[in-house]
Amino acid sequence: MDVSSFHAITQAVKGAFLVLTALSLTAYKWPENKTVKDLSTCDFVIVGAGTAGSIIANRLSEDPGVKVCVIEAGGDPPLESEIPSLFAFLTKTSIDWNLTSEDDGFTAQYRTNKYLDLSTGKVLGGSSTINHLYHVRGDPKDYDDWAKASGDESWSWQNLLPYFVRSEHLEDEYILNSETGKYHGTNGYLRLTRENRDSPLKYLKAFKEMGHKIVEDVNAGETLGFTRPLLSISGGVRQSSASSYLTPIKDRQNLYIVKNTMVTKIIFNGNKQATGVQCTTSDGNAFAINTQKEVIISAGAFNTPKLLMLSGIGPTDHLNNLGIEVLSDLPVGQNLQDHMAVILIHKLEATTETPPAADPTKFPLPTFIGFGAVNKSQSYPDYMTSNVISRNSPDVLMQLCSSVFALHDDVCSQIYAAGVDREVLFTVINVVRPISRGHVELRSANPEDSPRIYTGFLSADADITKFIDSIEDYISVTESDYFRNVNGETMYFNFPNCDDVSNARAYWRCYILNMMDTTFHYSGTCAMGSVLDSSLRVKGVSKLRVVDASAMPNIVSSNINSAVIVLAEKAADLIKHSQTCA
Repeated sequence: MDVSSFHAITQAVKGAFLVLTALSLTAYKWPENKTVKDLSTCDFVIVGAGTAGSIIANRLSEDPGVKVCVIEAGGDPPLESEIPSLFAFLTKTSIDWNLTSEDDGFTAQYRTNKYLDLSTGKVLGGSSTINHLYHVRGDPKDYDDWAKASGDESWSWQNLLPYFVRSEHLEDEYILNSETGKYHGTNGYLRLTRENRDSPLKYLKAFKEMGHKIVEDVNAGETLGFTRPLLSISGGVRQSSASSYLTPIKDRQNLYIVKNTMVTKIIFNGNKQATGVQCTTSDGNAFAINTQKEVIISAGAFNTPKLLMLSGIGPTDHLNNLGIEVLSDLPVGQNLQDHMAVILIHKLEATTETPPAADPTKFPLPTFIGFGAVNKSQSYPDYMTSNVISRNSPDVLMQLCSSVFALHDDVCSQIYAAGVDREVLFTVINVVRPISRGHVELRSANPEDSPRIYTGFLSADADITKFIDSIEDYISVTESDYFRNVNGETMYFNFPNCDDVSNARAYWRCYILNMMDTTFHYSGTCAMGSVLDSSLRVKGVSKLRVVDASAMPNIVSSNINSAVIVLAEKAADLIKHSQTCA
């Protein structure tokens, strides 16, 4: 199959899903849309019903005497978003904000378009409705660094652990009955299962042979090693924050959700106190919602800084240039962090067996993850890999290469060919704690305009060095018995701009620039310590908080959805406590 044919099929599938969406087949599951007249004044106004917003809405509305209003730019999750195997078809659709990066003239150059597609959910559940389903907490050091940055020990790993436990409903009996079972919960809203297929086991054995640990549970504090991951899937259905935290409470009388409505500005009084928000519906109707207690922004690492800056909170020079009155001069939009992905391909044993029929209720292919440290005496990881095993399934490889990571057509064609009559290991590797930083700024003072997003990928040369070191450490697995016995090999590509490389490390340097993308882990743009205090309150104003990935001072060493969940769980308690003490 060539790439153009695959793209045509993908668009046809998305078109079919669009028809299904119009039928509102899942509408019964979600809180109904409330009319504006019901919502003139609320106790709390939450901007965004994404991963964090759904959790905050649930926890604050536990008090029946409190009116909680949530304004969401998107609508209900469509049927296809609930089917685990279909995540590759959810981006670049109506439930995606369809944001893109700015061309930095350095990364993403081996593409038709010199930018990255920065998918983020525009739907109930936000990015938890369109993500890749891995549930990984990260390393304890990540959260201890949150505590240092915020000056508040309550953000440390040990103090956040009860919130991880509170959020979970783990369904894996093996882990629950193991020594690490005490680090997990069974009464929370988020149902989790574990990858249970056997095909990853031979790979885990190979990595163990090369000196890596095999751990059953990387979420219990010992991160380094390789394992079959936890997944936000239960009963064959995706467990987004919307399905986990909103569906069970969809009939709460004090919870009001306004869908398909964008918040365009935060309203402040003369004392710089947030008193409400201005909104515009998808059909152009403008209105305001007032708040008695607080406004909570949970719009994500791109749209949260955008809204703050539109409302006068951000860098003075930038806002003045756009004619926006400054209420609080803060580094909003700075400190953007993300895990840059580099794709690695390994060709393994030949096989002519017909792959089994795809099970839509499972992760698309057998998968395992791994955390490695270049310095073997180090207790925390330098890199993470997410790995899928394709056995004579070239169509799925094409889907990952072209639709999920949007690599060059020539690269995808080569990967497709490699997957015919052969097992292929498709790996996403990333440096987990990058030094490089990007930023987000306004394109204009018009709320309809998307923000300018500069990823900053590889702007610190040390990240390139760390990537090369990490790749070389990871691909040493080709020296294992299993890889040798099946003639396993790393796949190298002849990139047109890499012809003059003089050695292996120079090749990997060029390879990284050609085989890179985002892993969609955007964070840090309204960080604790600089923009927010340790209670997530915006500095320089009052009655305004930020609760989403933008609040992280540093990115965690893994997928970030679990970290956003624990941040929101803790934030709910912070908000409740502040109201009790007020």
